[in-house]
Amino acid sequence: MIVKMIVPTIFVAVGLSMIFNETIKSNIANKVKEGKKNGLENITATFAEQKVNKDNEEFRGANLDAVFGGVVLDLRKANVEKESVIKASAIFGGVEIFVPTDVNVKVKATPIFGGVSNKNITNKENEKTIYIDAFCMFGGVDIK
Repeated sequence: MIVKMIVPTIFVAVGLSMIFNETIKSNIANKVKEGKKNGLENITATFAEQKVNKDNEEFRGANLDAVFGGVVLDLRKANVEKESVIKASAIFGGVEIFVPTDVNVKVKATPIFGGVSNKNITNKENEKTIYIDAFCMFGGVDIK
């Protein structure tokens, strides 16, 4: 009896989170849509780990996909544009994003049995912003 009630409850919770995430954080969603049109770099790890270091490189944005694996993106010494977009998906895996201290981070997350943690300290004086659209299913996205 309990199992029959849990599955519909999960579907309702997922549906409500998708509806309210879009309405509350539509600004981030619009930035992500604009970023997709600009041809972002794709970084994928399937049953493996992918470490990408962007030291002294221009960074416009990226699509990060981790399926049963991990992706580590280090942007601490990268030249981040005024507005950058990262679309991160972690399915039974993990994504770690290291951001510079002079960048604001705005996150829109859809976690399903997973989580997103943003340990970046926002400073309104910073002119640069990274918009992150994170999806997690039995995985996680860490922003440091």
